[in-house]
Amino acid sequence: VAFVITRVLPSKLLYGYFTLGIMIPIHAILIPTFIIMKNLSIYNTRQGFIILITASNLSLAIFILTSFMQNIPIELDEAAYIDGCGYFKMFYKIAFPLAKPGLATIGTLTLLNCWNEYLFAYIMLANEKIKTITQGIFALKGRYYTDYATLCAGLMIAIIPMMAFFVIFQEQVIGGMTAGAVKG
Repeated sequence: VAFVITRVLPSKLLYGYFTLGIMIPIHAILIPTFIIMKNLSIYNTRQGFIILITASNLSLAIFILTSFMQNIPIELDEAAYIDGCGYFKMFYKIAFPLAKPGLATIGTLTLLNCWNEYLFAYIMLANEKIKTITQGIFALKGRYYTDYATLCAGLMIAIIPMMAFFVIFQEQVIGGMTAGAVKG
């Protein structure tokens, strides 16, 4: 979508439409989302929750990746067009490889958002078999007594995959965050 917004069909209206989701608080769409998911019969299913999480992170991803796509020189597209590339080939051969730091940044941010998601999971997942790790950690907290050793162990289990992901993709994430910092 970011490639289309910046290269194929440059439109501030389309960009504004896709990034509008960043400005809407999650609490404002909770009840309508619940009703829609109930009517579509995807409430309390893994597939419905995956669709919901994907849709909720799409605005941030488009917002960040659009700025990366705008920093790719337009001359590369013109040269590819002269060589006979269409938009699909231009995307996969030029824009996609140059946007990898941005994709790593988006991947890290959206993975953290998904991994730490509690509110949607609490409302949309009632089945014990498909509860998320944040719901499991919250369940370790008792009403009158909390075993903090078990709670801290659960938190460490939740933190380790995110730390491993960041260590693996640290170079790309740092490159993505600093890509627009220096103009030359």
